[in-house]
Amino acid sequence: MSLPPATPGLPTVQVAVASAVLAAGVQAILAASGLHGPPGSPAGEADVLIVDDAWLADPDALGGHPALVALGSGVWATLPPALSAGGWAALGADATPAELLAGVLGAAAGLAVLPPALLPSPTPETPADDLQDDDPAGAPGDVILTPRERDVLALLAEGLSNKRAARDLGVSESTVKFHVQALYSKLGVQSRARAVARGISLGLVSV
Repeated sequence: MSLPPATPGLPTVQVAVASAVLAAGVQAILAASGLHGPPGSPAGEADVLIVDDAWLADPDALGGHPALVALGSGVWATLPPALSAGGWAALGADATPAELLAGVLGAAAGLAVLPPALLPSPTPETPADDLQDDDPAGAPGDVILTPRERDVLALLAEGLSNKRAARDLGVSESTVKFHVQALYSKLGVQSRARAVARGISLGLVSV
């Protein structure tokens, strides 16, 4: 069965996800709505790039793309602003066709698109972080950091900037930013100081 032709005026989309099954499903949804990749052009020339969690291992490779749609982990909700030069969307891997299309069109228009489950809850100015930090659910066994995240947390505890931490670790500054945002997500905090305090309380870092 032939696919509908690309609709003039709609953004071009490149699908770069690791799962062949997911890629096929995404491409079918896009094609049915008249969204296609630019014929004969590399991924970098598409208006919107769709990625999945496989790219979390090397977020630097995504830097500077015009618009980005990420499918999978909720960690993406904190990353695309630092990775995309334009709009972005962070959606679950089980996003509905309507959510996927909204994400693609919103990102192409320069907007930030998040499903309701990933939107930050409105909270009073002070108690939110304090309640999270005092939450007994945050036992050491509940927070699992990668070796590199532990390295970054240790450097945060030393008061190093992202640029200095990147130099010490031999990675790019954007990679350090990625790990810092992942730490915030895992530790349930919103700042470097609280990340360090939380890490110390959980025995993940010593000073």
